[in-house]
Amino acid sequence: MRNAQTPRPDSNLNPVSYARFAKRDLDKMSWLAPLVNNRAGDLLNLELRHEQLFFVQDNQVVENIGYSEKGKRFSEADCGKVIHTFEDLKKYGYWFVGRTYAPEIMREALLRQKDGYYYSFFSNQCQDWADRLKRGATRIERERGIAPLRRSLADRRADSERFVFPTEPASIWMGLVALALGVAGFLAPIVAGGTFTVVIGALLLAAGISNIVYAFHAGDWRNLLPELLTGLINIATGVLMLGNRDFSRRSGSLIIAIALALHGMINLVLGLFSKPRSHWIGKLASGLVMLTLAAGIASRWPASGERLLGEAVGLSLLVGGIATIWLSWRTRTSEGT
Repeated sequence: MRNAQTPRPDSNLNPVSYARFAKRDLDKMSWLAPLVNNRAGDLLNLELRHEQLFFVQDNQVVENIGYSEKGKRFSEADCGKVIHTFEDLKKYGYWFVGRTYAPEIMREALLRQKDGYYYSFFSNQCQDWADRLKRGATRIERERGIAPLRRSLADRRADSERFVFPTEPASIWMGLVALALGVAGFLAPIVAGGTFTVVIGALLLAAGISNIVYAFHAGDWRNLLPELLTGLINIATGVLMLGNRDFSRRSGSLIIAIALALHGMINLVLGLFSKPRSHWIGKLASGLVMLTLAAGIASRWPASGERLLGEAVGLSLLVGGIATIWLSWRTRTSEGT
């Protein structure tokens, strides 16, 4: 599979001029590669590989374009990797993947492509960018009546998938809902009395539902995978708290500590691996707060009191809401929207 040989062009393309994508393994990631460098990782765009577009003419690479972790398009020449021949491709670890495209089709797709407001490992990185570009090229082929005879799954998706901006700004309303639920969490031990665990479970369930609704709002679940995971964690925690009152009274502290730790790890990873950093500092901070709260609860479990649990849930929802509002505000400000 990994070779730098000249690909056999599609019959409707100029045999000496075409565009094609290629991949290379990321440096210093070899020990993690077996976990995600497979068909599932390729489907979810989570491979530890970089994907780049190459334009070829007369068996020479004339241009290459990709999407970097800085949230901008770049050429490998910008990184000191000058690629003109297939041997150069092989030298820098690239191998071609997928089919060929007419250069003019791909250049039109590049003009139409929206790169996104920011780079995110989970939702808008080089593989997501390349995937959208392939679907964009397929749409243009359909418009011009020159689509290839053999249609891949990505080609069929291009026909039916509505346009989704790759990084829709975080919802301010979503942040406000989290803030309101956070305040309720602080008040729960005071106003709920004996039904404290029921109220906390209901708050987490409501937070999870709002996460899920927002995750599917864009119409492309993969682009909001972290939000979807957060929603499922909150819903599962809420169901555990509500489903068995005796169990929740005995193990509520541990359940909440685990949920906060998972939620905190998601935010921490987003904050560390998303760019520009100024957009994601809120997620990074909220992740650290949630992990600290989880450690505090776990260190006192099973003796953690209702007040501590209420404050932990309330504070985690508050910092999550603030981080969401910050991301939305910074995104809209930087884009002038």
